Amino acid sequence: MAADLSNSKVAHLYQERCIVRVRGVDDLRAEALEAVADSTASVTYRSIHGGTITATDEIFRLLDTLLEKRLPEAFTPLEERKHWEDDDEEAGALPAGPGPYGSGVRALGSAGERITLISNGKLDLPDAGFGFEDDGPDDDAPHRREPWQEVTGDPDLLPTWLIGRMRWTMNDGTYDEFPHTEQGRIQLAETQASRAELADQLLTSFPPERSRYFVGAHAGWDRWSEDYLSRDEVIAFASENHMAVLWLALYRYYG
Repeated sequence: MAADLSNSKVAHLYQERCIVRVRGVDDLRAEALEAVADSTASVTYRSIHGGTITATDEIFRLLDTLLEKRLPEAFTPLEERKHWEDDDEEAGALPAGPGPYGSGVRALGSAGERITLISNGKLDLPDAGFGFEDDGPDDDAPHRREPWQEVTGDPDLLPTWLIGRMRWTMNDGTYDEFPHTEQGRIQLAETQASRAELADQLLTSFPPERSRYFVGAHAGWDRWSEDYLSRDEVIAFASENHMAVLWLALYRYYG
């Protein structure tokens, strides 16, 4: 059933705002990012973009393999293009490259941090939020990687949390958040129902009693800050035999 998740869609979203990628654990082990000997960290491995990544558990090397090697396949590659802010004609065009932003997807690593789902009458949870500096060349790039954090706590809160992460707006689709017509209300209801259905499919394929969950952000490498108001988040699901990543692209994101 987990393999079928790759065909999941949410109604009325623009292309590539929501992507699910699934891979067998054995397949990820066979193509895992290169391990690097390092006595100072539990797990160290090399990103395909260069540089080393540290983590606290081997599972993060497999998740990052899924990010760097398999997630880019889901995106339409970008063609050579001019930076929308670039007024210098001599600067030349930005090179063609893999999506979502033309430079592929980056490993996130992990410092062993966790998010705990708790309820005080409602789901009480701060956003994930600490970042690694971008890899350049723009040192002021706003898209700092937020490493993987494991999601723990009350499993009954997982559906609410997961649907809550799918916080797209009208910038991301053809529906209206505040509809004034019957058609608009129908489209919004269809989008909301699709989010709930996707959450149910993911948690059915990766049930709490046999799975682990993780969340990170800014895996997409916006190397030249072309979409500086966008945010991308990744939610990972890991069982004994499969791993899945849910990619959430939140465009025109204001926090």
